[in-house]
Amino acid sequence: MTYDRSEAELARTLTGAADAAPPPVGDLLAAVNRRRGRRTRRRVQSALAVAGVIAVIGGGTAVARGFFSSGGGEGQTLSAATATATATATATATATATASAGPTDAAEPRRVAIRPAAEVWPAAVTKIPVKAADGWRYRPVTGLSATELLLVAESSFEKAGRLEVYDTAAGTSTVLADMPAPEGGKGYYVQDVEAGSEYIAWWGETPNNSDKWADFWVVPRAGGTAKQVGQVTGDLSEVERIGVTADSVVWSAAGGGIYRMPLAGGSPEKIAGTDGLHLMSWPWAVDVAKGGEGEDEQKNQTKVVNLETGQAAEVNVPAGVQGLRCGPVWCFGKEKDQENDASVVQRVDGSDRKSPPDLSLWGGERSLARGFGLFHVSGVVGRDARGEEIEDGQAPLIAVYDPVTGTTAGIGRRDPSGGGSYGTGTSSSPTSVLYWDEGQRQVEECRKVDATSIPRPPGEPAPTGKGTSCTTTMEGGGKELTVVNLLAVPSTE
Repeated sequence: MTYDRSEAELARTLTGAADAAPPPVGDLLAAVNRRRGRRTRRRVQSALAVAGVIAVIGGGTAVARGFFSSGGGEGQTLSAATATATATATATATATATASAGPTDAAEPRRVAIRPAAEVWPAAVTKIPVKAADGWRYRPVTGLSATELLLVAESSFEKAGRLEVYDTAAGTSTVLADMPAPEGGKGYYVQDVEAGSEYIAWWGETPNNSDKWADFWVVPRAGGTAKQVGQVTGDLSEVERIGVTADSVVWSAAGGGIYRMPLAGGSPEKIAGTDGLHLMSWPWAVDVAKGGEGEDEQKNQTKVVNLETGQAAEVNVPAGVQGLRCGPVWCFGKEKDQENDASVVQRVDGSDRKSPPDLSLWGGERSLARGFGLFHVSGVVGRDARGEEIEDGQAPLIAVYDPVTGTTAGIGRRDPSGGGSYGTGTSSSPTSVLYWDEGQRQVEECRKVDATSIPRPPGEPAPTGKGTSCTTTMEGGGKELTVVNLLAVPSTE
């Protein structure tokens, strides 16, 4: 659905990843996963992302810095198939290099003390099929209740065709509505979906042409025939997030400002006092844009605004913290200049501050539904006598953190090589759903090559001698998804 970096940047980053990669696996679209420069670099790594699905290839210390997508279709620079094939390659330099890390004091190996979500919140974990009966692939969006999951069924890659609700108690799915393209909408793709109390809304665009255009649709939450609410052009079409109320579709534009359009149709209007604000989840708005990189990613949020009441809460930002992002109650950020990007959790007013162990933040969504936080788990538990990282192969890929109780639940399955995959629901607001394919495995094949041909990060010294070049693919799975629905987690506050 909607992401923040261009495919042109993705193409530049992945150019050296592989000369000949295996065929694409599943519906993966490539994204970049880079390793921090301060750490021992053992691999040139990639991550694979598809509208919320990430495959981390090798090495638990990798940090996904963002997702990339054309928003559907082939894209202007790099097709989905090409991106997938390119990103499945990774190189491991085991040759003698001109510069190598010296030995350090070996750390005693330990285990990452994060239990799987199925053990922590068994009632919140369930299985659903990967595909509908007609073969259309499911893409989880968010939870509608403790036992209901909102799904988009896709006829082909990123081509949304209908909305369904999956009842996890009964193990059955019900069609809510078809998701039609507008008349004459060649190259049209549905983007984010949002569930309101009375309606479900989504927006779409034609991402592979130069038009600045978008439209909005709604359907009653109980199901029915989808209705196009209206269309927008120019800057208003650069939709960042959407929401839906009893009488309007609301959205924020990438440049700031929040707008509404009546469900009955009519002209868009800007909500007074929203200059510089960005929608988070109706009625909440914040003063930082969704996503962001570089300085924007490190910028701290300073306020949370309730657009229904007009009340604004100032964020108490502690010294030495960066990238602080807040919902109505809880904030998540990281300490500056920390080797592991040590996480910081606090309330908006600065109280109850803590730093959960083994968790660090990465670019992208940090807040989940109901105030939960989403964290990266490095899996690194020490170093050996040569200074090489020691990783806990049983550590989860990511973790959900409950800031009220301090409970941490592991998400995803890590392969012995440190890779694996997981997904987050594609709702516009912070989702309540995370998922992965237990049957999918990372497979690595390696061959000896001239070390100078192995891609390496900019600024790294050129290795000499022979090295090992490895291609990594995701294989297996494709039958069912393990889903965690945070709406089924007992309330703690």
